[in-house]
Amino acid sequence: MARMFCWMVWPCPALCDSPGEHFIQLRVDPVSLATAFRPQAQAGFVLPLALSASAVLLLGSASLHTLSLQGRLRLTALRRREHAADQLRSAAQAFAAAARGPESCLLPWPFTDWSAVAQSCEGADPLALSRGVVAEIPWSLLDWQPSTGSGQLTLQLADGRTGSFRLGLDPIAPAVLEIGDVQLQARVPQLEGQR
Repeated sequence: MARMFCWMVWPCPALCDSPGEHFIQLRVDPVSLATAFRPQAQAGFVLPLALSASAVLLLGSASLHTLSLQGRLRLTALRRREHAADQLRSAAQAFAAAARGPESCLLPWPFTDWSAVAQSCEGADPLALSRGVVAEIPWSLLDWQPSTGSGQLTLQLADGRTGSFRLGLDPIAPAVLEIGDVQLQARVPQLEGQR
């Protein structure tokens, strides 16, 4: 807001309304003392300060968003891993159930020897222990390596998820007593002929 002041000076032709008096009008803008005495080097510091503050806020919110997404991805991966482990445990239980019948005589032998040993095991079908379906999910036996009192079982689901188990065996008669925790392995793609 500009203020107008009239200052009396030497007589001039009519500059003001009163006859006999002559004035010159001067316009004086109000100026705050803070800006009046500020050095020219400090002029314009508010815009860079505001830009810096907004950049810090933007980076902070982006960091929080990234942390949130990472947490959600970790949780999703953990759920998928637990689901795969549960499906593989079910397949191992199906293997243990199938190994209770005539196929139990195959347990003391490695998987690679089953076709030769099956002839000496009355009624044993190696295919019954090699494949199965649990909750509409096909599984297949990749390897069986027995040792004294236990054995290492490796199974694969139809989608390629693979896991290994340590099975506790009965030392007196061939039978599965317990199933250990699953050790998930890298996903292995299945060949068309193996399905």
